[in-house]
Amino acid sequence: MKTFEILLTAESRYIVFSDCHRGNGSAGDEFAANSMVYKFALAYYLREGFSYIELGDAEELWENGSFAPIYITHTSVYDLLRKFHDPDPARTRYIKIWGNHDLDWQEDAAPLRTVFPGIEVYEAALLRAGEGEDILFIHGHQADPVCYGWRARISRWMVRNLWRRVQNYNIVDPTTRAAENPGRCNEIDAKLMSIIRDRALFSGPLENRAQSLITENRAQSLIIVAGHTHRPVFAGLSLTERRFVESGIGPPGIARKKGPEEIYYNAGACVLPRCITGIEITAQQNAGGPIRPHFSLVKWAIQPAAVATPSLVIARSVLEGAAIPKKS
Repeated sequence: MKTFEILLTAESRYIVFSDCHRGNGSAGDEFAANSMVYKFALAYYLREGFSYIELGDAEELWENGSFAPIYITHTSVYDLLRKFHDPDPARTRYIKIWGNHDLDWQEDAAPLRTVFPGIEVYEAALLRAGEGEDILFIHGHQADPVCYGWRARISRWMVRNLWRRVQNYNIVDPTTRAAENPGRCNEIDAKLMSIIRDRALFSGPLENRAQSLITENRAQSLIIVAGHTHRPVFAGLSLTERRFVESGIGPPGIARKKGPEEIYYNAGACVLPRCITGIEITAQQNAGGPIRPHFSLVKWAIQPAAVATPSLVIARSVLEGAAIPKKS
C-alpha cells in the first residue's frame, strides 16, 4: 500500500470522519441509526468545498462477508461519496484509508472500484503542512494489539460467527472493543502520542513510508490524526479529560493529564448515540504569514431547533477549535 500525500494550501479544507461501520441494515448495523445525520453532514461538506478523509472501518466487513449487501443498503450514501471521488488522485476529494474492520481493501479493492472507478485505499495519508511539519492520518488499530495479527483474526471470527447472530438479544460485544473500554482508549491514545513524543515505533503493521517518518528527525513536528477508539480527542485530551484539566472535577478513572498536547487528535466515530463526530482541518493565514492548519472537533446531531415552534434539526456544533502554532 502507498501513503497518499497532499499539500496544505490556502484553499485546503478537509473533513475527517472515522468508524462508520456501514452494515447491511440488520440489527447489527450500528451505522443505520445515524445514516441521515451522516448524509446531511456529507452534503454540507460537499457544498462547502471540503475534501473527505475517511479514516478506516468505513465498511463493516467483519460482520459482512461481502461489500454487496452494504452497498445495497446504503446506496444513497455511496451516491454522495461518488461526488467526492475522482479517479485522478490529484483531483479527488475522497481519500480512503483502511482500518481493521475493512482490512479487506488492503488486499483487494476491486469491489469498491465498481462504484468508485480507479479508487485506491491507503494505510495512511500524509498532509504536508509546510516548514517540515506533517499531519499523519491513520486508523489507529496499529497501536492496539487486540486488533492486528492473530488476535484480530480471532476477533473477526467471533464477530462474524457469534456476535452478529446474538446482537438482537442485546448481549455485550464479546470482543470488548476499545469503544466500550475507557482503559483501552487511554492505552491506545498513549501509544499513539508516544510515537511522536518518545520516537516509539508502531507495534503493529504500518506502511514503510509512514513508519519512516517516525524515526526521522522531522518527526518532532509530526501530528497524528486517528480513529479506532470511537472517542473524540482534541490536542491529546478527550472531552472529559479537558473538563478535568480546566475544572479539576472528575471521578476516579479519568486520566490525570497536565494539559493539551498538539500532537494527537482523534475523529471519534459515526456510530455514537444519536450523533457523529469528526475533525475539520482548514488553512489559516494571518497578515501574509505562513499557512497554518486549523483544527476543529465537530459534532453533528439531531437537536431542538432554536425557534418558538417545537421542531428538530440536524445541526453542526464546534466542540473544540484551535490553530496549530508553528513549532520551534
